[in-house]
Amino acid sequence: MLNPLDAPDAVSAAAEPLEDLLDDCNHVTSIRLFPVVPVAGMTPGHDRMKRLAQAVYDAGVSGHRIGTPVDPFESPQAWRRILRHQVTDGGMQPANRYADPDLRRPAEIRKAGELADGIADLIEAHLGIVRSSGDVSGPHTGDIWSRNVLLVTSDWATILYLGFSD
Repeated sequence: MLNPLDAPDAVSAAAEPLEDLLDDCNHVTSIRLFPVVPVAGMTPGHDRMKRLAQAVYDAGVSGHRIGTPVDPFESPQAWRRILRHQVTDGGMQPANRYADPDLRRPAEIRKAGELADGIADLIEAHLGIVRSSGDVSGPHTGDIWSRNVLLVTSDWATILYLGFSD
């Protein structure tokens, strides 16, 4: 396994080609990881995921306080499908922000999916297999659209950020 603490920088570097592919003349795409924190010492319970997400935010510079519970996904690997969907067919795909369905060619959409799969593989190469995941509220950064997804492995937790701005 690769060094878990290097995951945010590795994901930022790997996401650059995907971000460039998803950028358009009016919007800048961002895909990144928040800091990685150990899960050791987090007691089990119904709000464990919320406490882990708060620990991730506390390790960064956001100062964001989570007020709502983390909404866990039924499948721990659902985050992979969400990432792939957002970049191939979801809101991050520029053709969905404009009325022009031909804004991206099929080959570009296929490439976006491949790059997203590579980022997901890279995350798990650094942190291990994601055992639980879910939507979590995040700091308001002025983005037009964003989604924060908590990722929890046996040993580590982080938050995957997806968004685009002006």
